[in-house]
Parts: sequence; structure tokens; C-alpha cells
Amino acid sequence: MYTSASRQIVPDLSVTDPAWVEDAVFYQIFPERFFNGDPSNDPASISSWGDKPELYNFFGGDLEGICQKIPYLQELGVNALYLNPIFDAPSNHKYDTRDYFRIAPEFGDIRTYLRLIRQLHKADMRIILDGVFNHTGDKFWAFRDVLLRQERSPYAKWFYCHDKPIRQNPKPNYECWWGIETLPKLNYSEPEVVKYILQVVKFWTLTGIDGWRLDVPNEVTIDFWPYFRKLVKSMNPEAYIVGEIWDDAGPWLDNRLFDSVMNYRWRDLVLRFFAQEEINAAQFEAGLSDLRGKYTPEITANMFNLLGSHDTPRFLTLCDGRKDRMLLALLFQFTYPGAPVVYYGDEIGLTGEKDPDCRKTMIWDESHWDREIFSAYKSLIRLRKEKMVLKRGDYIPVVVTPDGIMGYFRSLPDARTLTIFNRTDELQHVSIPMDSSYRGLWKKIYPLDGPKEIVGERWNLALPPRMGTIWEWQGR
Repeated sequence: MYTSASRQIVPDLSVTDPAWVEDAVFYQIFPERFFNGDPSNDPASISSWGDKPELYNFFGGDLEGICQKIPYLQELGVNALYLNPIFDAPSNHKYDTRDYFRIAPEFGDIRTYLRLIRQLHKADMRIILDGVFNHTGDKFWAFRDVLLRQERSPYAKWFYCHDKPIRQNPKPNYECWWGIETLPKLNYSEPEVVKYILQVVKFWTLTGIDGWRLDVPNEVTIDFWPYFRKLVKSMNPEAYIVGEIWDDAGPWLDNRLFDSVMNYRWRDLVLRFFAQEEINAAQFEAGLSDLRGKYTPEITANMFNLLGSHDTPRFLTLCDGRKDRMLLALLFQFTYPGAPVVYYGDEIGLTGEKDPDCRKTMIWDESHWDREIFSAYKSLIRLRKEKMVLKRGDYIPVVVTPDGIMGYFRSLPDARTLTIFNRTDELQHVSIPMDSSYRGLWKKIYPLDGPKEIVGERWNLALPPRMGTIWEWQGR
């Protein structure tokens, strides 16, 4: 039993990392904006698909829409989905939970949800759900009882209520997420709260999901997460647990509370080097080296490597619309250790500023897609899935120059790749010293199958401006 007196971090070191994650390419879906597969469950008032997203408008996206677009996801090549919250809540984003045991009616029902899981697994695709356990919505049944019966409510201790009477306006006198009165914070020093949330976790984990993404877990007492991990892993040892941690993730990963975090620190480096060009290649690699040094190779290989999400401006927008910058970042994302994550629509060139603009409806008219970006995503996803060395190979930097050239090997005993890119506006020449085990025949495999080169003690390469390539070792 969880009690305030017994709380302590007890890492479960017997559980290994989920083996499937190194083979995963994730696709994040904001369900309300992906595809409207069942108009019969639309909210009473919806905007036309493609209209400007606002904080409170709805477009009708649902779980049936995801079911119908599984063939598209297969064509793209992704093999794991992360869904933003799908439980009953009044908002379009669903981070204000009303009922943890019910699918949002405008997304479908439990039958549609279970069919989605079956169809995804039949298509060899995984699915993780968004767990919002730091706070509820103000329409959550327990909080409604507190507002109604005040201190007489048996659920008054479920929340941090500071004085009487408990009120929402003009300013809430209970703790909320970011002070927003509609998002009351749960009190995890109350054993009944822990018991209830673990029941929620058990229910949905047993439906066959492949893991959880945890919303603002740093705002929940850290002592709760060993109980969460033990429960989830007891039902599915291969479940993937990802925390939304924006800063140093050491406390969450060193203690093995989570398998991974949303790798926002990695994203920040990618953004500064590729999109904004604020740092040079040496600074970029130094930052990457620092991150790799903080975690074991196993954790690094399981990191959730994202370029954007529902909480950030679109990556292409941050590149000032410069496709050449985004294409180089994609090349890096899919050849670096960790699980690549695609935010829905990025693959077709969607743009958008911060929330709510980054939550536009998906475009299904292919005449409005950016085919160059889409082709790059498909090719890189295919290579990532086909080449074991890009998933499990050692990362070995070999070229870092002040003028924007960077190259690295991914290496296994019987396989090698070289990824190298030129961020500058001029043709660049590099000469790479080659260890004896790396010499032999190399073939260019990206962006298109290209020439073969016989490489001896040094490899001299000419790099076109704003271009990157992947080479694969063919043997001696």
C-alpha cells in the first residue's frame, strides 16, 4: 500500500528496456485534427476541415479516422503511434479529463478503440496512450463533488484545497496546473488518489496498449512512479514508458522510473544547429556528446527523438520555411541513436506557429502536399527500418569542422554507414582517415542509390552545398 510514510524511490532494475523501441518509428497523432472517419459522433458545432485552428474549436477527428488511415501510415512506413489524450474531456485537446474510464464520445466508443488496437497490431504497429495524471479537468466527477459539498465531500483530500469555501472565481483557491482553474491538481499524498489512478492505468494497459506517454510527470511526486512502473511492467514487460521531461531527465532515467523521455534537449540542439543556425558543428557535437554521456547507451537508444509536437511550433516554420534546413535535420534524426518521432503532418510540409496553430487539420488532398519532404520521410523511414546498423550501430563522430561539415559512422561488427552533411552554401571537400576495418567498397544509398567508391587509408569526398548523404559499406 502506498502511504506518505512509506514513500521512497525503489527502482525496478530487473526490467529491461523494451526491445521493440529500437526498431520503432513513431508517429504522433492529435486525434481531433487527423481525420474525421465518423461524422455521426461529431460535436454539435464543428469548423470546416482546414479552417484556422483556435483554442476552443472542433473539427471532428476521431478514432475511426485513424482506423481508416492505417493504410496511409503503412505507406509512410511508421510502425508505432503515440496518441494525444483520448479519454472523455470537454476540450479539443483532452488534457482536462472528465472521465478516465470512458473514451471521449466525439472520438468514438470502447468498441472503436479496441478495433483500432486490433487493426494496428494486425498491421504490426504499436500504440502508446497519453496519461494525464497530474491534474484532472474541473468537470471530473470527484472535483464536481468537492465544489458541490465543499469540505463535506469525501474527495476534498483528493485535491489541494487551501481554504473555505472552495471556489474557482475570481481566482481558484486550490492548486491547478499553471494556475488554470479548469485543471485542478491531484494530491498524491492521499492513498485513495493513488489507488484510483493505478486502477485507471491497469484498465487501459490491459486493453493491449504498448505503453504510456506521461504528461508533466515531474509535477507528480516522484515517489508515485515506481508504483506506476511496477504495475505496468507486471502486465506488459515490453511496455514503453515515456515521460514528458523538457529539462535534465537524469532523476527519471538514472532511477529507471521511465524507459525514455521526450528528448526535448536533443531537439533544442537540432533546432539551434539546423533550423536557426545559431551554433556550429563543433558546438552541436559537443552538446550531443554531453547528452550521450548522461545516459547509458541502452537509454540513448530508446530516447523519444522528436523535432516537434503539439506543444511546439512546426519544425518547418522554425526553419523559416527553408526546406533545405529541414531535410538536413531529417537526415540527422533518422540516422542518430534513438527512436525517431514524426508529428502528424510534418511529413507533408505542414507549417504552424505555437499552439493552437501547430494543431492544424491534416491535409488529405495530395495536390497540397510537399512531395519533396514526403519523399524524404518515406526514404529515410525505409532505410531506418531496413538497415540494422542505423538502429543499433555504435555512433562514431569522424568529421566536425567549423564551417558546418559533420559526419559520423554507425557501426556494427558486420555493417557500417557514413552519414555526412554540408550545412554551408558552398561546395566543401573533406578527407576522412579510414581505419583498416572501414576500408573497402562503399555505396551511396541516400538520397538516391548512387556511385560506389573504393576507399583506402583516406576517403576524399566533395560535398555539395546544403546537402547530406548516407553511404553504406559493402565489404572489402
